[in-house]
Amino acid sequence: MIFVTVGTQPNGFLRCLKEVEKLIDTYGITEEVVAQIGYTNFLTDKFTTIPFTGENEFKEYIKKASVITHAGSGAIFSSIKLGKRIIAMARLHDFNEMADNHQTELVKKLSDGGYIIDGTYSLVDAWPKLEKFVPRANDFQCDIVPVLDKYMSDLMK
Repeated sequence: MIFVTVGTQPNGFLRCLKEVEKLIDTYGITEEVVAQIGYTNFLTDKFTTIPFTGENEFKEYIKKASVITHAGSGAIFSSIKLGKRIIAMARLHDFNEMADNHQTELVKKLSDGGYIIDGTYSLVDAWPKLEKFVPRANDFQCDIVPVLDKYMSDLMK
């Protein structure tokens, strides 16, 4: 299974979904493809689309699939934490998908670090890399949670 997520931003992400169609056609992909398309106005007969998912449903899709995602940090890091093979496509300012190109910085950093594959400019070019890709294990630490827990605990005293 392949799970595609374009996030929940109101401006949609049509370029990504058209690339998924191109990917399916180019490689003759027959496995199930499910795409969470958010606000993107998009119809296709090549894969299943759903506008939005709840958090639990989202995590279930990620658990059982290879992941193609927009470069939102939530989707990427949720997938990294589960050890998934990920292709990330950053939204680009040139296509009026974002106000700037900050997502390209995140994708480059995580791709250079071995966590994900960069598919920003072409999912078709990124796809062959996925088969042999072994993602770097999640080694991110979030130190704020214990600090907040202690703070909240102290407040309750």
